[in-house]
Amino acid sequence: MKIALIGATGKIGQEIAKEILQHQHSLTVLTRSNKTLPTELAGAQQKVVDILDVAALTEAVRGHDVIASAYGPDMTKPIAMDQVAETARALIAAARAAGVKRVVVIGGAGSLEVAPGVQLVDIPEFPAAYKPVALAHREAFNIYRSVTDLDWTFFAPAAMIAPGEKKGNYRVGEGKLLTDAAGNSAISYCDYAEAFAAELEQGTHRKAIITVAYN
Repeated sequence: MKIALIGATGKIGQEIAKEILQHQHSLTVLTRSNKTLPTELAGAQQKVVDILDVAALTEAVRGHDVIASAYGPDMTKPIAMDQVAETARALIAAARAAGVKRVVVIGGAGSLEVAPGVQLVDIPEFPAAYKPVALAHREAFNIYRSVTDLDWTFFAPAAMIAPGEKKGNYRVGEGKLLTDAAGNSAISYCDYAEAFAAELEQGTHRKAIITVAYN
């Protein structure tokens, strides 16, 4: 499989890239600059592209089977929140122009339902510091779910995602926030990446918001 990955130099993106390479797929990483990739990603091809430049992005992803995005905004810059939706529009436009039918992106847990019609970002307990980025991701999610001509997947992590060991005892579900028996919703970067790579390979959840969390 030929995969084009945006955001491969970020914390989660690197883990996704490593999973893709371990599974012997052809990986192209799209970066903002020609900065040398980490040694773990030595098997990937690198292309420098402005992902908001639809024409350039189209040429960069042409010929791939799927576009994957681990893009995340800089939470210290309010203007970056607008770029989440802009990136979604650019990816959709580039996928259409390049003839790439699948797009799989990291989403935000805030868009997951905790009750019928109630998303996590809307509950009173949702941390104020994370609300701007959660709302930005929800706007992007609304853009994706209006798309009918592409097989998109909006892959939200658990409510808490952080560095940690690979455990493997997780489950993937659609639409709703997943929790363990104690009510915790958590996943490590590497387990999230494993589940993300599996979705790239299998394409089980199409035109859907999905998530992964420990049992």
